[in-house]
Amino acid sequence: MGIKQFKQQNGFTLVELIAVVAIISMIAVYITIEINQSSDDAKIGLATAFLTSNVPSAISSYRARHLSSCVTMVNPENNGDDLDGDGVVTVKDLLMARGLASTTPWADEWEATFDNATREITLVFPLTGTNAGDVAAALTSNLENRSQIVSIDNGLDENATSGDITIVYSCS
Repeated sequence: MGIKQFKQQNGFTLVELIAVVAIISMIAVYITIEINQSSDDAKIGLATAFLTSNVPSAISSYRARHLSSCVTMVNPENNGDDLDGDGVVTVKDLLMARGLASTTPWADEWEATFDNATREITLVFPLTGTNAGDVAAALTSNLENRSQIVSIDNGLDENATSGDITIVYSCS
């Protein structure tokens, strides 16, 4: 037998493998984008609930325990424990004692101050991430026309990657 018989080889060509890897990569990118968007939507919902329900409830609870007044927030060190562990008792600690979480849904630390002259609590709510501007716009829209909210200052433009929303609550 002088004729060599070639055995047919099984397997994939390089082009087929590259095509499969490219398709899988595109699917992975699409899924990652969708998961991140869903995650931000859920966090916006949590932040909205925190800012429209939890903060006003904490303020009301504080007032109920302090003769319908927030005046004792002027010297918070006399009225509470250091719940956020920063070494100083703050207005934030007083509100956390009423059930507020110490961080935003994005794991950033928020801050709160009390102005005795106006009887208002100012909460600074930081936002970080590639779409912080869009998140800020959504939160601002969700917070408008709420009874206990005096003002909202959204200093972020739509392309911002970090910044703060400042919400002022009435404490009277």
